[in-house]
Amino acid sequence: MITLYDDQAELVEKVRNSFKAGNKSVLMQSATGSGKTQMAAYMVMQAMIKPAQGCIVFCVPRKALMEQTSETFNSHGMDHGLIGAGYTFNKYHKLYIATMQTLARRIESPDFPKMRMLVVDETHYGAAELDRIIKHAKAQGTWILGLSATPTKLSGQGLGCWYDDMVQGKSIRWLMDNKRLSDYRYFAPTILDLSALKVTAGDYSKGELNSFMEEKRQVIGDAVKYYKTHAMGNIHMVFGTSIKHSNMIAEEFRSQGITAAHVDGEMDRAELGKILRAYARREIKVITNCDLLTFGFDLSQASGLDVTIESISDLKPTMSVALQRQKDGRALRYKGGKPALFFGHANNAFIHGMPCEEIAWTLDDVKVSKRDVVKKMVTGKRCEKCHWLPPRPAPVCPNCGTPYEVQSREVEHVDGELVEMTKEQMQSKMDAMKKVKKDENKGAKTIEELIALGYTRGYKSPEGWAHKQMELRQSWKR
Repeated sequence: MITLYDDQAELVEKVRNSFKAGNKSVLMQSATGSGKTQMAAYMVMQAMIKPAQGCIVFCVPRKALMEQTSETFNSHGMDHGLIGAGYTFNKYHKLYIATMQTLARRIESPDFPKMRMLVVDETHYGAAELDRIIKHAKAQGTWILGLSATPTKLSGQGLGCWYDDMVQGKSIRWLMDNKRLSDYRYFAPTILDLSALKVTAGDYSKGELNSFMEEKRQVIGDAVKYYKTHAMGNIHMVFGTSIKHSNMIAEEFRSQGITAAHVDGEMDRAELGKILRAYARREIKVITNCDLLTFGFDLSQASGLDVTIESISDLKPTMSVALQRQKDGRALRYKGGKPALFFGHANNAFIHGMPCEEIAWTLDDVKVSKRDVVKKMVTGKRCEKCHWLPPRPAPVCPNCGTPYEVQSREVEHVDGELVEMTKEQMQSKMDAMKKVKKDENKGAKTIEELIALGYTRGYKSPEGWAHKQMELRQSWKR
């Protein structure tokens, strides 16, 4: 039998109650590292005990996850078949693990058995193929359970099109406080100007972002510098924007005497396993990637050894809170009290908040615009000496003790009388105000800082004003 933690058992009971209330499709949201596969396996095992017609299908978005889930089911004695490219289909199994792509092609075949239960892992990932699978299951009256730590598509589209209800597990902060996930320390060494990049389907244009980040050699250098300064010797993970970018980062680490390797989903499985085993044995200290390790990939199962990520360098800017939480979750597995170290080189903490920040997940659509991103960018506050980004406001930096510059937002009220000002006094006051504005303009070095200043002043079009200021600066230089 599978033994659950109390909070896992509580969440499973919430799912059951939602089904009992008449919801045929329920989404279970639970943080990365909280044990979603374990909870789902428990529910599948309970369902298999009950006599009923039809099969149970556990659907995953890619082949590597199918193989990892198969190992989990085998460890619990759960007999199952596999539905995926290169596997022979046996229609007599009562339980299957299937890749989304193959299941979408076969599900309407006459010899495919009727499903009584469908579990969709990483259900935020997938579009037309998953839509076909879920609609087919609903037409059969199948009970549907979706699993996700981040229940929204990267574009911001909600999952209410597929699910009747969503139940949520404990917050990341609760899991940290109760020793289920690791606490962390966050450094933000770099602030990038991404204002010129186009946005496509709710995130930065992949081609433009790749080119932009591949040219930022200083950011790559900063990633190595901060690892050597604060995390030297750690089992470290780096997120880049492309395979080329990831390889560039790995090469920079190696050039400075640090064992590092790039991994991606197109690699030979034997070669990938060899690298991951060396990583687990600490023979390779740094692994770089762009997409392989952003969700659902279990390093311990893939390597056959226990792997605990101790620190992360994030060089992959994103407007998607779902993608960012998937990256953050890689380093939050509990390490017996040792905090994870995050080095944010891509603005993401200023946009999406800290790794433990509460998010109001919803089944509705959530649209994200560049304007929203700019508004969020002004909320971050970091230590200018060590670049520590504290999770809570503090008078001094918790990392190095440097006092933060205090900027009071309260209006000071003093007793006094209204005094008539002369024309000269008024002109002097206006000149002083103009000087303050001019100094503020000079202090805003990037387009984001100018737009934020425009919002602070209440301009009708902060973006237009900011871009005009940048154009003027360029003309002055010429």
